[in-house]
Amino acid sequence: MNHTHYANLSLPDTLKPCIDFHGHLCPGLVYGYLVAVESLRLLGEDRSDDEELVAISENDACSVDALQVLLGTTAGKGNLTISNIGKNVYTVYSRQAAKGFRFSRRSTYAYTGDNPEVFLELEKKVSAGTATAAEKKQQKLMKTLDLLAKPVEEIFEITDAAIPEPAYAELAPSVACAVCGELTMQTKMIRQGSDLLCQPCAEGARRE
Repeated sequence: MNHTHYANLSLPDTLKPCIDFHGHLCPGLVYGYLVAVESLRLLGEDRSDDEELVAISENDACSVDALQVLLGTTAGKGNLTISNIGKNVYTVYSRQAAKGFRFSRRSTYAYTGDNPEVFLELEKKVSAGTATAAEKKQQKLMKTLDLLAKPVEEIFEITDAAIPEPAYAELAPSVACAVCGELTMQTKMIRQGSDLLCQPCAEGARRE
């Protein structure tokens, strides 16, 4: 699914590639979108081509995909770290500016849109497990649009990120494991005697 399925909605142009990448529009994606957009504004930066920006997400939810699309912070480049401790917290750091910002959800979500009675009824059904697929979709869409209408400061507490500059992505040669023969990044291997083993083979050897 892509953003054309939401053609009847008035959505920010910058959100559309996030929908295309993620596959659908949802509240989680919007949380990440808001963090990404505000980070770029505060830092005066554009999307990271290399490792100019670094993102640290303290969860592995839908929001991470918006960070990847808009900030250019990706697992493959090594400038995205997922510390999955279940917190609704994100840190975005700029190497050029030598500073970053930490975004922490202020409170549990509360709907403030135009149809509170409808949303409340849908929420009750979703919580009770009696909502139909269409009702679940409607509830999710109402929440998503409500989030987009809120000021980012109402959703997140934004503070200076008191962290040291993150390390660059690690580069190391690949070496064949002495047991399975599969090429493995040398710095991730475990030495046993004169041999280098990948972690699964090293763990298997310890169990024998």
